[in-house]
Parts: sequence; C-alpha cells; structure tokens
Amino acid sequence: MQCAPFEIGAFSTYPTRSSWDAAAVEIVGTMLERWHLTPGTALVGGEAASVITVTTRDGEPAILKVGYPHPEAIWEAVALEAYGPGNAPRVLRQDPWTWSLLLERIDPGTDLAQSELGVMEKLGAGVTLLRRISSISPPDGIPDLREIVGAYLTSASRRLSVQRAELENLGVLRAVEAGLSDAYDLIATDRRSALLHGDLNPHNVLRGSNGWRVIDPKPVRGDLEYDVWPLVSQLPASVALGDRLEATGVDVRRAARWGVVRAALSVTWAIEDRVSTHPAVRELREWTTLLSVL
Repeated sequence: MQCAPFEIGAFSTYPTRSSWDAAAVEIVGTMLERWHLTPGTALVGGEAASVITVTTRDGEPAILKVGYPHPEAIWEAVALEAYGPGNAPRVLRQDPWTWSLLLERIDPGTDLAQSELGVMEKLGAGVTLLRRISSISPPDGIPDLREIVGAYLTSASRRLSVQRAELENLGVLRAVEAGLSDAYDLIATDRRSALLHGDLNPHNVLRGSNGWRVIDPKPVRGDLEYDVWPLVSQLPASVALGDRLEATGVDVRRAARWGVVRAALSVTWAIEDRVSTHPAVRELREWTTLLSVL
C-alpha cells in the first residue's frame, strides 16, 4: 500500500498526553470496528502507543497500533514501507488521521534484548539490520539530523537554565554542556543521507520466521553513527562499551561523540520527567570516559 506521513493536525486535537490517554480506548475501539478486527492481547500501554494483537476478518493474525501523536513518529509508516518486508513488518492498513496502523504480526516476535544470543551476536544482528535499512534511499520528506537534533538542542538549552544546579549536584554539568555543544558541530558536519531508524534499541528489533526485523522507527536522514548509540548502550555490559562500539564497524570516534550527545540529552529529559537520573548519568559518564581515550 502507499503509506503517508501521519497528520500533524492530531497535535492540536490532542495537545497533551493526558488528552490522548483519555481518547485512546475509544480510538482503538473505532479502528477495531472500522477494519473488522477481533481483538486479542494488549502488548503495550501508556508509552508511545496502544498496541494489541488482532485477527483480521480473513482470519489472519496482525497487530493494531494506535500511536500517540508526536513529531518523531510522523514518518513511521512511510519508513516501514521503505524498509521493505525483509527488514520490517508490512503495513497492511493505515489511517493517518488517527495515527493507526494495521501491521503484519512478527512471529515469534522475541526482541533482541530477550533473545538467547550472546552480546556480540545480538550486536551483529542489530548492525546488520542497520546497514540494510541505511542502504535504502530515504523517501522524500524524511527529516534530517539538523532538523531533529536541532529541535532537541533548542529545548535542551531552555531546560539547562532551570536544571543547572541539579546537574552540578549530579556532577555532570560540564559533561552535559560539552555534549550539547559538540552536537552543533556534528550536525554541521553531517554529510551522509542514510535512512536511519532513529531509535534502534534492542527492544525495537524482533525475531521473525525469516530473521530479524525492526519496529517503531523514528526515521531520520543522516550519519550512520547517530543510530548506533541505543543499540550499543542497551546491550548487557558484560562486554566493554569500547569493544561493543568497535564491533559495529562504524567511525568509532564519531559514534562515541554521538553517544555523549544522546546520553547528555537523556540526562536532561530524565530530570524534566522526574524519573531516576542514575541510569542516564552512569551512561553519560561511561560514554564521556570512552571518548576521552579515543
């Protein structure tokens, strides 16, 4: 099918997360009826989407995903279609206005984080997928890193004015400032136009009957090294971070610089969301230490 970007008009319809939460159950019910789906098990709730297993009118297993409207996911359906069925689930139906997708169900659907593979085997599977999708020509309209990261930096700069004291108490103020500063140079020197996933963490790589596939992209065009951070960071620490990064085969120093940037942003988001900062702070220190020896 011909996929389209999700409609940005949904941002005004659901201006807050709570407004979407209040409507999500009704939207799911509407799409079940409209697409003649029999509901199964809820897979995700309260994160970035409501996701349930369904059976189509023809008796085929599928996944219904109703997404929370947010800028990073506008081009999700377009990217999934561009990746192709060997790299991602097929988009069976789409309603851009309600941010709804009917997707091929990946069976057995074990994610990379939970698989029985060793750390380096997991990394190899993830990197293989990254290289496959990044070899695909990005569809027209996919935003580039200057746009996406530029928006992150603008909001992070505003947060710093109120987070400075807390960051100082955590001992990472200089590391955060250095990471955010370096991000401007990274996006200014970005010369690649690879189609990236945007959030290639191990939970977004699922095993299908014919191999591994990606889900939940936040598609962007740019540096291949940008996409390495979530995969490398979220694999078990039984293998040193430097060894994990080296095994990706990308520009190690540039990937480490992106790692510091993205870890620095994670710290500021954790403070803003009032969740535990310990994992993000630990990760920022680890990436900063690695970069210092490269």
